[in-house]
Parts: sequence; structure tokens; C-alpha cells
Amino acid sequence: MRKIIKIIILILNIIAIALFFASTLAGTVSPSKFIGFSLLCYGYLYFLICNIIFIIFWLIVSSRWFLISLAAILIRFSFIPLYFQIGGSDKLSSAQDVETIKILNFNTHHFHGVDMRSELGDSNMNCFLEIIDNEKPDVLALQEYIGRGDTVHLTELLRDRGYKYMASGYESESMTGEVIFSRLPIIRTVRIEGPSKLYTNLLWNEDTLRLYCIHLNSYGLDDSDHQQIHNISHGNVDSLTGRSTLNKFCQTIKKHEKEWNILQPYFDNHQYLSIVAGDFNDPPASYFYQKCSKYMKDSYCEAGQGFSTTYHGVFTKRRNTTFPAFRIDMIMHTSDLTAVTYKRIKSEISDHYPVIATLSKKNTSK
Repeated sequence: MRKIIKIIILILNIIAIALFFASTLAGTVSPSKFIGFSLLCYGYLYFLICNIIFIIFWLIVSSRWFLISLAAILIRFSFIPLYFQIGGSDKLSSAQDVETIKILNFNTHHFHGVDMRSELGDSNMNCFLEIIDNEKPDVLALQEYIGRGDTVHLTELLRDRGYKYMASGYESESMTGEVIFSRLPIIRTVRIEGPSKLYTNLLWNEDTLRLYCIHLNSYGLDDSDHQQIHNISHGNVDSLTGRSTLNKFCQTIKKHEKEWNILQPYFDNHQYLSIVAGDFNDPPASYFYQKCSKYMKDSYCEAGQGFSTTYHGVFTKRRNTTFPAFRIDMIMHTSDLTAVTYKRIKSEISDHYPVIATLSKKNTSK
């Protein structure tokens, strides 16, 4: 009987290893060809934890089978730093004498807070201004931005703080949606096939710095979807609602592939120091992130600390927990730049946390 139990556990271990490997393959196969890997990438951390538990179990029973999960983790070890970092810094060393630029990336959620309470707008805008006053970033890349509340004229207040150069995803220059505010002169603005993606060329001393502000398609999950995900995690599955939720994920993942196809030519024709800041609506193991990382480095991986979860919306609040897999707000950059600090600011003014990275030009001196 004991032997049968061990065989069953070994089979479960092998399944966990297979799922773990599959969750790291989203970047190798486009969702339009096979969407399974892209769906499994959301479970990467959970599959990793499962394999760690199996390692501990086999060590307790003094079995060499712990080596199979250990080998799997080591083979795909490169994914772990995308989710957890040790040794980063959120402060610029006083000894560092480098030319830097400080970028704040934030999905403001129209300043409705975590659960869309519109009456919080003005107070949340004032909280946002406190963050700006404390951190003093050079450039703001904002998604789902709105320029004024009932009494707070936010765009004007940002202009008063030195952000006199502005660009919007809308041709009307409306300060809503995806917006870039800069202390540095903007010498060109290009909107990329719709208002949710744009870039500006900034004059950074003697260099041109290209900053992309992007917001990938949202999954459009409603309360029933949140409840369904909650139920699945507790072993309760409603097949009808579950199919609807799964379909939303599949359709959005395929939209992200199309969005990558739109953006890739811009990255292929890289001419300047470049930064991509935005709400990817995708975890680091996803197809979009993996494709983007072939062109850009992740500032979190260079200077971050801990898990740095950036989304903390209704679903995470309902379960009274946070999910490290939900690091979906990114600041990435070309290899001619390097991140010297990275910081996530916890706040309740949005269902996302602001992230800030200080970047410097890479030292090419010999």
C-alpha cells in the first residue's frame, strides 16, 4: 500500500513538472497557433511552489526522486528572477555620479481607487500629487488618466510642478487615457494605431530618448468572472461561467499577440535610447513580455526587490491576499541604459501600484 501511494505521488509530481515546464513556453509559440502555453503561464508561480513542495516531501522520505523537480527548477531557473529579486535598491547612492532620468509608470484607474468609487477621485488625485512631490520623477507615463476631478484640475497642477511638456494618445491632445508628462522637452509624438499606444522623443541633454507609453487590452473581467476564479481556486467549478471566463482570457491573449505584431517593427528599427513603460496586462512568463524582453531589459530585474506585485484590484482584495504573478506594470529599456533604482509605491488610489525606475546611460568607457 505504501508503495502504491509513492507511485501515485510520483505521478502527481511528474504532472506538476510537466505543467511547470509548459508554463514557461508561452514565448516560444504564438497564441494564435496554440494558446495552451499562454494560459498556463499565469500559473507559473503555483507550479513552481508545487515542485518545491514535492522536493521537500521526497527529502523527508529520503528518496532520490527530489532530484526530478530540482532539475526542472534549475533548467528553467531564468524565470525566477522575473518574479522575485534580491539585492536591488530603491534609492540612488550618493556616491553615484551618473546622469540619470527618473520614470514613473502608473495605471491611475481614473483615480477611482481599488473598487471604482468615483467619489474618491479628488482625494486620490491629491494623494497622487503627494507622490509626485516626494519622488520628483522627470517623466510620467500614465494609463487610464483623467485630467480633472470635481475640484482638482490635475493637469494644471502637474504643469505648475514643471511638467510643461505633455502628449496624449488622442489626436485632440485631450489629457485622458494614455498620457506622457515630461520635464524634458518633447520633440516628437507618434500615436501607434490607436490611443492606447504612443511614443515621444525626449531631448535628454545631448541625446534623444524615446519613451513608449502602452496599455495592452484589458481582460474585461466582471464580478461574475472574479467570483468564478475565486470558486475555481476553492475547487468549485461552474462550467458555463467558467467557459465564459476562459473565453475572455483566450480572446485577450490573442489581442496581445496582435498588439505585439504592431509594436515589433518599431523595436526592430531601434535608433535611440528607448524605454517602454506601461500596463502590459500580462505576467512576465507571457508571450508579449517574452517577446519584448528580447529587445528590452526589465528595470525590476536589474534593481528591484522582493515580488513587487503591481496589481491589487477587486479580485485580490476579495481573497484578502496578493499575487506575485500580477506584476503587470513594467518599465523596460534598451541595453544602452541601465536601471540603478526601482521602487513600487503601495497606495489605494488605483487598482495598480505606481512603479518608479531611475535609469542611467550605460558606461561604455574602457
